[in-house]
Amino acid sequence: MEERLAQLEKVHRLVVTQGEEELPDGSSATRYRFAHGLFQNFLYGDLVNKRRALLHQQAGEQLALHYGSQASRIAAQLAMHFERGRDFSQAVEFLIRAGDNATQLYANDEAEKYYSRALVVAEKLPSEDQDKRTLVIYQKRGAVNLALSRFNQAVEDFTQMVDQARALSEPTLESAALNALTLTLFYSHRLEEMAASAEEALRVAERAESEALRVETMQLIALKHLCFGELTEARAMFDEVLRIARSLTHKPLLLNVLAWRGLLHFFQTEYARAEDMLEEARGLAVEIRDGFLLLLTLFGLGLTRGNLGRMSEAMANLNEAIKIGQRNGDRFWLPRLPNCIGWIHREMQDFDGALRHDRRGLEVGREHHVLEAEANSLINLGLDYDHTGHSENTLLTFGEAESIFERDAWFRWRYNIRLQAGTCEHWLAKGETEKAREFALRAFETATRHEAHKYIAAAHKLLGQVAVAEGDVAEADRQFAAALEELRTFPAPLVTWKTYAQIGRMKSQVGDYLAAREAFAEAAKILTSIAANIEEEELRQTFLNSTAVQEVVNKAAPSA
Repeated sequence: MEERLAQLEKVHRLVVTQGEEELPDGSSATRYRFAHGLFQNFLYGDLVNKRRALLHQQAGEQLALHYGSQASRIAAQLAMHFERGRDFSQAVEFLIRAGDNATQLYANDEAEKYYSRALVVAEKLPSEDQDKRTLVIYQKRGAVNLALSRFNQAVEDFTQMVDQARALSEPTLESAALNALTLTLFYSHRLEEMAASAEEALRVAERAESEALRVETMQLIALKHLCFGELTEARAMFDEVLRIARSLTHKPLLLNVLAWRGLLHFFQTEYARAEDMLEEARGLAVEIRDGFLLLLTLFGLGLTRGNLGRMSEAMANLNEAIKIGQRNGDRFWLPRLPNCIGWIHREMQDFDGALRHDRRGLEVGREHHVLEAEANSLINLGLDYDHTGHSENTLLTFGEAESIFERDAWFRWRYNIRLQAGTCEHWLAKGETEKAREFALRAFETATRHEAHKYIAAAHKLLGQVAVAEGDVAEADRQFAAALEELRTFPAPLVTWKTYAQIGRMKSQVGDYLAAREAFAEAAKILTSIAANIEEEELRQTFLNSTAVQEVVNKAAPSA
């Protein structure tokens, strides 16, 4: 036994004294791992428990001393030593640091395990030391569960945090906990609970006398307004919060408000401002390592750049988001991405590709129970069916989407506009002009109420198509002119080229061939720009050789 102890002490000295002048890296790191492994092998021999615990404690202390300010680099190993050495306070500290390390690497599932272990070990602390420690752990684990889209677990964590903050009579901590809980309820589509939590959070923030917490709560109330389609209120609150967040240099709040204010610019067809804001938010998300909001910014940038006709950039953003989401274990943004790529393929006239991606979007949305992603995939599929000769499935598919909107109010105002416009297109293709007009007017009313200028223009275009089908040229002229007027102020090239193409067809029908050629020429300019921004050669050729694009190009030619 004495010989074994002597060997153990020799290895122990090797572990805690090697590389005194520098931290282990390169070959010294190999030496450290070898020695550390030998140490553990000896440690689990026939030593009695008390001696074993003492050696773990000593190893932890010596390693922490050796690494100094860099001790967090080996936080997981230190946590193991201190827990087995029965120094539970240090064990909890280094388990938290290990979780933080994993979070910095977007290893959220690993981080959740460290925080969960920290909660277990914290139960062994004296009662007077537990509350503040566990409050911090619940906050961190809640944030990780939110990033993993485990919303129910995150709600439980933040609820525990709220309860502990109240028990400690700490209004500042209670306010922070309520803000985190409110945000989680928002993402989990529990909107009535979210609204009640936001009101309570604002009261507590005012009691805490913290400007930073107050504006965090204001941002959450702005999110509630945005979600319910109360855009005037949302816009005013976002702009106020943005101003204050910049003055406070409050980066997490600034990131949140930039991302969602950028998305509101996108909703209202202010694409240049949306792109600038979302790009700033993207850089900030990378800087502060917020993987969840990084996905939001990439989602928004993909949709914004796609609507600007920059299709390859848009797909690159969306594919990057898919890659990051898969790596991070995301289940919130990831299901929304395939149908966005499906939309881009449909705009590039690749209807088979659109159908494939939209079916994938429906599958993933259902797998992860993300109703809004499921509904948008269904709307896309209905449009795909009309383009691929399966229009008998369109209304059934639209009906499924509508039933989801009846159950889920999350951004329902926005996606209903798409559904109404898509239903109008279906009835137009069937020659049912009365039904088409009904849905075009619904789309126009909803888009106008929410200042969704792309869809205001699209509704004018659809009403113009209805008028053409009914032989009312004067009304068609008026509707197409209104669409173009809207698009001059709020450029949306994907709608603009289609509007000019419809004008060209109408003018051809009435024998005004010069006006028709001019309209087709305007459409062709936009199509040329869109094609120039498609880097994938096969997709570019699919786009250029499609029936719709060939019609425009041929009829724009002087000889047409």
